[in-house]
Amino acid sequence: MLELLGILILLGLIGFSIGLHEIGHMVPAKKFGVKVTEYAIGFGPTIFSTKKGETDYRIRLLPVGGFIRMIGMFAPSRRDGKVVGGRFADAILQARLSSAEEIGPDEDSRAFYRLSVPKKLTVMIGGPLMNLIIATFLFGVIFGVIGFPTATTTTGYVVACVPTESDPEGAGTIAGCVDSAETPAVAAGFKAGDQLISVNGEPINEWIDFHTSLDGKAPGDVVAITVKTAQGDTQTRNVTLAKVTYPEYDSQGNLTGQNITRGFVGLGPSYVWETQPLTAVPSAMWSMTTHALGAIADFPQKIFTLAQSMITGQDRDPNGPVSVVGVSRLSGEIAASDQPIRDKAAQILGMAASLNLFLFLFNLLPLLPLDGGHAAGAIFEGLRRAWAKLRGKADPGPIDIARM
Repeated sequence: MLELLGILILLGLIGFSIGLHEIGHMVPAKKFGVKVTEYAIGFGPTIFSTKKGETDYRIRLLPVGGFIRMIGMFAPSRRDGKVVGGRFADAILQARLSSAEEIGPDEDSRAFYRLSVPKKLTVMIGGPLMNLIIATFLFGVIFGVIGFPTATTTTGYVVACVPTESDPEGAGTIAGCVDSAETPAVAAGFKAGDQLISVNGEPINEWIDFHTSLDGKAPGDVVAITVKTAQGDTQTRNVTLAKVTYPEYDSQGNLTGQNITRGFVGLGPSYVWETQPLTAVPSAMWSMTTHALGAIADFPQKIFTLAQSMITGQDRDPNGPVSVVGVSRLSGEIAASDQPIRDKAAQILGMAASLNLFLFLFNLLPLLPLDGGHAAGAIFEGLRRAWAKLRGKADPGPIDIARM
């Protein structure tokens, strides 16, 4: 039941995002006098429809996008009637004719192609801008309301056994530590609730200070760890570091194939939820934007690899593209997990926020039929008109989007 709820929540957030994206197009279009005949969330067969004024509002079966239908998306061309032969020429001509058929009597002035360049840009950028606003709002909720689990200097748990390849968590079995020894923390008598004070006299103000204090220490070295117990006693315990081997990761989080050996104690932190100032949102979104741009650049290759794995039956790349169905399943798995509800909310909202940020960037690509492609066409139209005016030439008219 919780898994289904998680799926429905994310699908609802996706539908909400699609709806606002299309509102970002529709509101300025209507404000500028363009006739909008249809507003749709989803594609495929219509499952709900209502008409208000001159616009049909529809919800369609497949929640993978949306659209608004504006009359006059394709301007008439001076080439019409002159270009003959060829499937492409016929298709271009048919697209323009279909667009012209949508324009009723006395409605030519309400066609999209009649708008000025700034108004066209406002209509086309309005959709992606709504995705950016949604992403900013959701990240603001995560940072300012839900917060993040932050490690404290108080011990949350003590690892039972020195981790090994067969027991990487150091959990052991009912019989105890099978192929390793108990951790130095167990041997020294540490308990959950002990607050770290210092290591070799160096104060511990954050949990990261504890890890930093062990840098340069080798397995077998002895360190003095001072703690304040749950009973309020301050104690210093001498601990002989155990040997643990970790796989090495590069700055991108990928395995390097090398291992790192370091000293190990066996203490883990307790966590408290802390909100962050909203001023932290822009820098976090900028960091995510740089990663998203890299993902967009790799997108064609990822799609090719995904298709190849589907054909050959090879394992999918875990970092490959995920469909709406896949993202919804992830949301369902998060909702059904044993995590605290605050964790679940942060992760599901984080997926919705990241998706909106990605859609904002993806839709700005200067490729048709994306919004960025139409915006690029409008910019080119403005430059072409300005160049013609500068040279004393006649207005070349709207750009030929159908041909593009």
